[in-house]
Amino acid sequence: MTLPLTPEMLAAAYDYLRHTPPFHRWNLPEPEDVKFTVGRARDCFAFYQWDGFRHTITVSKNAVAHTSTLMTAMAHECIHLHLEATKQESKRSSPSHHNAAFRRYAAQACKYHGFDPKAFY
Repeated sequence: MTLPLTPEMLAAAYDYLRHTPPFHRWNLPEPEDVKFTVGRARDCFAFYQWDGFRHTITVSKNAVAHTSTLMTAMAHECIHLHLEATKQESKRSSPSHHNAAFRRYAAQACKYHGFDPKAFY
C-alpha cells in the first residue's frame, strides 16, 4: 500500500519541517500562504513554483509512496522556496536550479534530518 497523499498532508509535512532545523531559521511562509497540490508525474517526485504571487509545492502521488520520501521531497522543495523568497534562486545556475546556495542548504537539511544528500541533486 502506498501513502495516500492529500494537500492537507503536504501542508502538515511542510509545517513540520518549518519548525525544525535548519528550516526554522529561514522564515518560511505559513502553510496557509503556500498552495499544496498532488500531481501525477512519474519522473519527478515534487516541484516548487513561484508565479509572482503565490508559492506552490506539488508532490507526485505516482512517485512518492512513503513518508520518508515525502519528507525528503518536501525538504528539497522548501529549499527552492527559501532560495526564491530570499532572491538566491538563479535561473541561470543550471537547468534544475541546484546552484551552490542550494547545495549548502541541502547539506544543512541532510545533516539535521539524516536525508541522503544524493536525493537533493
